[in-house]
Parts: sequence; structure tokens; C-alpha cells
Amino acid sequence: QEDFDDLCNLPNLTEATLLENLKCRFLKHRIYTYAGSILIAINPFKFLPIYNPKYVKMYENHQLGKLEPHIFAIADVAYHTMLKKHVNQCIVISGESGSGKTQSTNFLIHCLT
Repeated sequence: QEDFDDLCNLPNLTEATLLENLKCRFLKHRIYTYAGSILIAINPFKFLPIYNPKYVKMYENHQLGKLEPHIFAIADVAYHTMLKKHVNQCIVISGESGSGKTQSTNFLIHCLT
């Protein structure tokens, strides 16, 4: 089944198609999905090998949406926007207890430093 890495590209946007797309991507170990410039992350509750320096470098200086959705893409866009526009940037991480907010924050800090 085809999946969309940006929910805005779903041909028929309903709650059912949105959830089905997220489920399809999750089953393929694609835990990140965009909704425009918003990143949706589904906690896999296991380690995935997508957080090493190779991935940090891969997402460096890329426009959002050109590569597979990833938290490193969000970090890079915020960093380069801050440098370009000389304006502070903010990344909001939200979710239920156990959803992976602390881990996501750690990945962001790792990428930015």
C-alpha cells in the first residue's frame, strides 16, 4: 500500500485515511510523518538506527520535505532559519506520557550540538 510522507498530500483527507497512513508508515518503521511543517512522531518503543551522525549530515542544509521526514530535518530548518533571519526559533514537542518527548528532545539537542 502506498503511503504519504506528508499528510497534506493524501488524496482524501479524513480521520480514517490519516490514521491508516500513519499505521502503514509505522509498520514500515517510518515513525516520522509530516503534516505540512509539523512533524508527527510515533514512538516505536525500540531503537531504530536513524539517529547517528550520518543522518545528521544527510539532513544538513536540506529544505523541509525533500528527504524522508525526520526530527533532524526540523532541527536543521530551525537552526538555519535562526541564522538567516536573526530571529529566535522555537520547537514545540508535545504528546502523551510515554510518547517519547524526552527522547525526541535528546535527539534535537544531539543534532543541534
